[in-house]
Amino acid sequence: MLKIAIILGSTRPGRKGEAVAKWVYEIAQHRSDADFELVDVKDFNLPLLDEPMSPIMGQYTNQHTKDWSAKIASFDAYVFVTPEYNHGTSGALKNAIDFLYHEWVNKAAWIRRLRRGLRNTRGGKSAIGDGGTAGRRRQSTGWYFPLHGLRELQRLQAGSPAGAVCQCNA
Repeated sequence: MLKIAIILGSTRPGRKGEAVAKWVYEIAQHRSDADFELVDVKDFNLPLLDEPMSPIMGQYTNQHTKDWSAKIASFDAYVFVTPEYNHGTSGALKNAIDFLYHEWVNKAAWIRRLRRGLRNTRGGKSAIGDGGTAGRRRQSTGWYFPLHGLRELQRLQAGSPAGAVCQCNA
C-alpha cells in the first residue's frame, strides 16, 4: 500500500496550518487505497542546515538529519501544507526540504497552500520541484500533483516514470 505524508511546514507559534493539515488528514482517512500520516516539521527541531556535506551525498552526520531522512524516505508521496510568507513557502519548510535530496527524488508531491496566490505555489514548487519530485504545472491555478485516484503514485511505486497530473479533489 502506498504511504503518503501530509507535511505541516510551519513552526510558527499560533500557526493556522495545523488545523488545515488535520483537515487534509481527516479527508485522506476516508481513502482505502493509501496510508496517510501527518508529519509536523516542528517535531524534528531542525536547525538551519548544519550538515557539513551536501544533501546530494546522503552522508548525514547529525541525528536530527538522520531522523528526518528516515521519516521522509519511508513515504511514496507528499502533501505539503504551507503558509505563504513573502510570496513563498515558509522558511521552516524550505529548510526541511533542503536538508535532504535523494529522499525526495522521483516521488509525487502536492502543495496545499494556506493562502490563495500563484506566487506562493511557485516558491513551493521551486523548493521541491528542482529536487526531482514528480509534478507539472497545471494552468495558472497552482501546482497540483497526483493524488486523486493514486494511479500515478502506483506507477511511481512500481518504478515507472511519473506521468499525467490531475487536480486533487480535496
